[in-house]
Order: sequence, then C-alpha cells, then structure tokens
Amino acid sequence: MARANPAIEKARQKSLRKLCERLGYEFKDIALLDRALTHASMGNEGKKSYERLEFLGDAFVNFAVADALFRRDTEFAEGQLTETRSRIVSRQPLAAAARTLELQVHLESGKGLLAGERCSARILCDLIEAVIGAILIDGGVTPARLFVRRHVMPKSSQGSDVEVEKDAKTALLHYCQHHKLGQPRYNLIDTVGLQHEQEFVVRAHVVDGREASGTGRTKRAAEKVAAAGLLELLRG
Repeated sequence: MARANPAIEKARQKSLRKLCERLGYEFKDIALLDRALTHASMGNEGKKSYERLEFLGDAFVNFAVADALFRRDTEFAEGQLTETRSRIVSRQPLAAAARTLELQVHLESGKGLLAGERCSARILCDLIEAVIGAILIDGGVTPARLFVRRHVMPKSSQGSDVEVEKDAKTALLHYCQHHKLGQPRYNLIDTVGLQHEQEFVVRAHVVDGREASGTGRTKRAAEKVAAAGLLELLRG
C-alpha cells in the first residue's frame, strides 16, 4: 500500500498521486517521485534534485530500449539496432514523451531556472529519465521496463512495439511525401565546443513551420537526430 510522506505538502502529494495515474505506476514511496520532479535550483530550500535519479534513468532507458529491440521477432543487424536505439532515446523523442505525460506541470524549481527553460527539451528529457530512475528504485526492473515500453517506445501502425527505420532521414522523407508536406529541409544553426570535440546543431523543418533540432558529433548525425525528432512531432 502506498504511504504518505509528511515532509511533502498535502497538495503536492495529491498532485503527484494524480500523476501516478498518468504514469501507470503507483509509487510506494511518493518522495521518490517528488525528488524526480525537483530541479537543482531548489537546493537553497534543502530539497534534493533529480540529478542522481536522472543518471540512473538515462542508463536504464538505454538498456530497456535495447532489450525491447533485441527481443523483436525480426532479426535486425547490429548497426540498425544501434541507430534505432539512438533515435528512440535521443532528446526530442524523450522530451515528447515527457510532454505527453505533462511532467513539466509537476516540476518544482527555484529562481535559478528561467521560466522559459521549464518546457525546454533538455529539462523534459531530464524529467522523464529521472522518473524512470525513481520507478526503478521504487519498484524494480519490471515496472521500469513496462514504463519504457508504454511511454518511450514508439508504436507502429502495425501494432508492434517499435517502428524500426534504417535511417530517420529516409523515414521523415517518406512521411512528408505521403502526407504532402514537401521536402524536409535541414539547416546548420550552431557549432559548439572545442575543435577536437565539436558538436553540430541542426534544425529540420517542413513547409508548414513545424521543426525540431538535433545535435551530433557530425553534421549527418545531427541531421538524423533532428529528423527523428521532427518525425515524432509530425506523428503527434
């Protein structure tokens, strides 16, 4: 039976219990979910942040997605599995999943986090990884794996666990052609880091203005991540 935590305000506990319904998982220790949704800017108020849970969740979501892909009936080559996993656990798809669950609504933050950053892809990605880490600690591997399958793995129209594409850019192009959205365009918008460890930031967009950004060690890798994010956005 789930237990209350007197250190958490009643209104906050009620809100988090309601969120559990969306997550499809009832926390035994609601303080773990509270921590998973607490930004480091709350440190001045003595609250622990989600950073350690995010670290754990990041590692687990990579494992869980790899496990789900490996167990599919169809045999996919290692390179294809690696690329597909990278696409699924990249920032934009994870942020989209967090946005669907409305995790940002439950985020507690201090003045150190600007209002505009609360809904950024970076923060949203952090939140869902932290929630996964919290579920793993609270309930173990099985519920954490089920959460990833339910909320992180994309659903294909055929009803299988995940739609595997050889190349996210090819998948995006086919989707745009089928839905008469024109040719997707890619723009290099930034290059960050020192020369020997640069990362490229690319924006993918379609004619109606919808767009997504991606980063990668090469321009092509960044384009693939951006394409995957835009494809996820277009599919709703």
